Amino acid sequence: MANILGILNLHHSPELGPLTKRRSIASTSFLGRYAFMDFMLSNFSNSGIDMVATLVKKHPRSILKHLGSRNIWNVNTKNGFEVIAYNEQGIKFGERYNTDIANILENKWILRQANPDYVIIAPTHFIAPIDFRPVIENHIRNNAEITMMYKEVDNAREHFIDASTFTINNDGLITNIAQNKGAFDRVNVSMETLIINMDKFKELLKEAKNLSAFFSIYDVIAYRLGLGERFHAYEYRGYLRSFDSLDHYFEYSFELLNYTMRKELFLEHWPIYTVTHDTPPAKYDESAYVRNSFVANGSKIAGTVTNSILSRYVHVLPGAKIDKCIILTDCEIGPNRELEYCVIDKAVKVTKIKEIRGTVNNIAYIKEGDIV
Repeated sequence: MANILGILNLHHSPELGPLTKRRSIASTSFLGRYAFMDFMLSNFSNSGIDMVATLVKKHPRSILKHLGSRNIWNVNTKNGFEVIAYNEQGIKFGERYNTDIANILENKWILRQANPDYVIIAPTHFIAPIDFRPVIENHIRNNAEITMMYKEVDNAREHFIDASTFTINNDGLITNIAQNKGAFDRVNVSMETLIINMDKFKELLKEAKNLSAFFSIYDVIAYRLGLGERFHAYEYRGYLRSFDSLDHYFEYSFELLNYTMRKELFLEHWPIYTVTHDTPPAKYDESAYVRNSFVANGSKIAGTVTNSILSRYVHVLPGAKIDKCIILTDCEIGPNRELEYCVIDKAVKVTKIKEIRGTVNNIAYIKEGDIV
């Protein structure tokens, strides 16, 4: 396989409401034991890409805490590396200057050290099991300079709102980029995933520097398309979800309680790596009743848990009833408390209030560390 640098780009990550106020979506808990960034990092690793740079826009503490030793996802730790790129100058001069291009230029030693033939740039909020090997092969076979991944979807009136969409001609080339405003059901949704030849990548970086200090990589590509340049499109046909809001975080998480849907994301022979914790198995008392739920290690269940997702070290005391909830690490749900349609952040104790009930259209959120 060619020499490839994988770049996990966090500069265009959406917010999940209050859940990402103090953390990046990349390090946000998903399905009780993963973080969002685990999925794309695992895609890199499973595809044989062992040189990876994570471009951090903000909240570096949460990223560093999750990545730890940073060798969990590497295929070959002797030849490969995994680094975190953070642009302190971008933070200093404000949001507009804190772009992915500015981050790369501030940390250009990564490109020198990797010396790749190709660069893959991918986001963290699109969850999909992607084997990049056939994408790279297609890119090389087409003698392409840039290949952009997309998926044709038929639910764009309600999903992927504000995502970029592609117009693709009969030769498989992208002729236009627009924004999905929900006007059509069927569109070609951009996955914000690019395969770029290294020479072309350097060219784009140089041009962006001359065009505008505020430009991102995607801005430069859109500018080139406007001048008549055409880029190759690669259609992806597997499971894909864009976690772009707290409502979608809730909806798509619970969708995966369905075994049929879960098989589309968690493929055989395609492991999803994450940080391991030396935690005991979940403990279920005789009074526990658990159905259709994910319960992570270290949890203790003595109450009723249905249709819910519990992270590590969640304690559910006797008589408590939890239904359709996502509960993050180190929470305690007191005896005889009732929760429904809730997202409970880390280290919350629900011991004072008898019940907390949201709805499917109005999720109740309890912020980190609160006692309620």
